Amino acid sequence: MDYVKLWDDYSIQFNETLEANFGGDWDRLDQEEREIAGLWKLLVDMYNGGFEQFFCNWGYSGYWYAMCGLKKIGDRNLLERLHETYEQVFEKFKDDPRLKAYWDIPEYFTEQDEVILDETNEYFWDEAGEQFAKRAYEYYHDQLKKEPRK
Repeated sequence: MDYVKLWDDYSIQFNETLEANFGGDWDRLDQEEREIAGLWKLLVDMYNGGFEQFFCNWGYSGYWYAMCGLKKIGDRNLLERLHETYEQVFEKFKDDPRLKAYWDIPEYFTEQDEVILDETNEYFWDEAGEQFAKRAYEYYHDQLKKEPRK
């Protein structure tokens, strides 16, 4: 089975609720809906442009809810890898007065930041992405039977 496609088709509905119905207001979703929307954003952005794209598009809130979801589905390896990458690359910019938006961060990446991001992205693309999608689909769709809002 193509779990990446299954997860994408299922979870995109929760992201559409977040973005189209609630204008991106995470607080209007319940916790599981936040996790699913965050994990959808993680999946598509990691496969499209990597962790830099994911974090710069969705910021700390998107990161936080995706990490909550990874913890819930028991994907400890990916959770730890992404958390380490966040701590090593992004956390130092938390209160940086030079930044007006998350997409300002890459302007200040060091060579080491780029290496860390490349290694994390390769790990996701080569090893973790499909397993993550499978775990997420089996947990939220099959086990919890979480349905998107109509």
